[in-house]
Amino acid sequence: MKKAFLMSFGLITLLALNANAQQKYSLSFGGGYSSYKATGNPKSSSGFGLDVTAKASLSENVEAFVQTGYNAYLNNGFNVAFIPMLVGANVNVNNLKPGIGIGYGSSTAGGSTKGGFLVSPQLGYSFKNIDFVAHYTSTNTNASSTWSMFGFKILHKIL
Repeated sequence: MKKAFLMSFGLITLLALNANAQQKYSLSFGGGYSSYKATGNPKSSSGFGLDVTAKASLSENVEAFVQTGYNAYLNNGFNVAFIPMLVGANVNVNNLKPGIGIGYGSSTAGGSTKGGFLVSPQLGYSFKNIDFVAHYTSTNTNASSTWSMFGFKILHKIL
């Protein structure tokens, strides 16, 4: 789990630092609050997370992003840790930014680690150096298991 996070963080940093000088790019850090629910578990739980996002402008109204983070939940007496690693794009319409990301989600719960395909529709709003993002993130680990998260993030642009 730590290796996946470090690899994702390294990839985001490299992309941000090696972005073409003619492109606008940004690097943002922040945190958020979300609710977590797993297939077969009647209880949901809430938790907090840290996120890092690198963005590069592809055109005046379209930007690509690479995103990762670490989210922690307490579920049925044991801790659930979730690391999303995704790439995606969003459209900028007067600072309102609908978009979608796809990638891989990895989770450690009750001593076991699983992962799978992740999809995350997002709706963001930019205000100066702050991005407010609402997201729904769904990860399929196999045909019968899905993790669903809904939450909000606040990201501060540092580059």
